[in-house]
Amino acid sequence: MYFLALLLVCGLMWLAPLRRGLPVDVPRLWISFTARWADRGPWLVMLLVLLPLLPLAVLQWWLGSQSLGLMLLLLSALVLLACMGRRDPLEGMTARFEAALARGDQQAASQLVEHELGAPVPADADGALPPLVAAARRVLLREVLHGYVVTVFWFVLLGPVGALGYRLLHLLTARQAAPQTGPAPALVHALEWLPARLLAVSFALVGHFDHVRDALAGALLSWDVGADELVDRTAVAALSGGQGSLADEDDTGALADTRTLLKRALLAWAVVMALLVVLG
Repeated sequence: MYFLALLLVCGLMWLAPLRRGLPVDVPRLWISFTARWADRGPWLVMLLVLLPLLPLAVLQWWLGSQSLGLMLLLLSALVLLACMGRRDPLEGMTARFEAALARGDQQAASQLVEHELGAPVPADADGALPPLVAAARRVLLREVLHGYVVTVFWFVLLGPVGALGYRLLHLLTARQAAPQTGPAPALVHALEWLPARLLAVSFALVGHFDHVRDALAGALLSWDVGADELVDRTAVAALSGGQGSLADEDDTGALADTRTLLKRALLAWAVVMALLVVLG
């Protein structure tokens, strides 16, 4: 059932104008609503943020017990669509940044990285191309990891409750100021730990294996290495050391190789999940 819902969402995002999810970001609205109780303590705030999981779990159980498979499929697809990333990282998210680089306007590219993509530009970058591309690449990787990979991972395992729970916790931690402490950031780190490592391993399969293997040495099983850091490290390794670019022929942007790497990695995920469904 969950795999069918995942296929339905992928089809809607690919064929329909829903690449950025639903028109209304319901999880973010709920996070904004609960912000008025932000001073009530981290545990109480986290429980309040996760409150929608209870009626969702009850509704999911009731639909299943009444053999309303079609309604359960639609509910699962709707919740997953609401929890997916909303910035279209595999297509249009970095289009303006790459267009600025293509016309040689590195000052505009620097401003786009900082204000549109939300990535801090190194103080010593001074409009230089490599630091700007690296900063944009980190945003691209982070959006795919949080918006697609981790969300889908917990949806496949736990259904709509898993996807919505992670989405709400991720938005809650994103709202907090650094350094992030408390139960919500710790739980988010735990939820991202395994999916991030699976994504990193998939980079080895579709990129330059030896370089990724070296990058994973000592970090693959380390609890202290965060998801963003690991994925960025292994993606750079997967893209380095080869004879040519991984980018598709029709994609000539500065981040084309990164997009191709991510598409191949997600395709590897899809093949594995399809095999598990067939065999299970």
